Amino acid sequence: MSADSNDRKLMVLGWLFHLGGLVTLVLGGCVYQFVISGSITHRQTANAEEIARLEAVLETERGTERDFARLQAELVRLEASAEAARQRIPETPQESEFLAQISEAANEKGLQIQNFTRGAVTVLETHSQLQIRLTGQGDYASICGFFEKMANFSRVATVSNMNLSIPADSEIYPLDMTLTLYFGARAPQGGNSG
Repeated sequence: MSADSNDRKLMVLGWLFHLGGLVTLVLGGCVYQFVISGSITHRQTANAEEIARLEAVLETERGTERDFARLQAELVRLEASAEAARQRIPETPQESEFLAQISEAANEKGLQIQNFTRGAVTVLETHSQLQIRLTGQGDYASICGFFEKMANFSRVATVSNMNLSIPADSEIYPLDMTLTLYFGARAPQGGNSG
């Protein structure tokens, strides 16, 4: 073998090594581009979607926080209102005191009370009730004045039934009504005190 042929073989071998290095470099670049870069791009897309989802959750949380604050204030207002109502509801029926108030209002406004009838007591989860039937008569102004006076009583009571007859030949109207007195207010079972 000649030196020229060995040089040539070495030169070809050198070029083959360069070509192999170039092919390895190109294949490495393709692998990077399609595998590693693709994985990074996929991860960036997933991260962007997760960021968008978390921003939506955060915005919902802000709305929830505003709703919570609004509902908390409403709860405080309702609890104060309930406490004010409980202050107007005695522990026992105390119907004699209430009937004294009714009689005084009726006398002051010119309504004639003819009969009081005590009804049954109903015990409910949050309070108890006592029905009182009242019959009487008066002119339009005395009946309206009587109800106006009743509306200003500190005691919680409602008119649960009322019949007012209109006679053809008189300005005096017969009145038959049932009042409900509330007493013994208590918090409902299973309630949450805040």
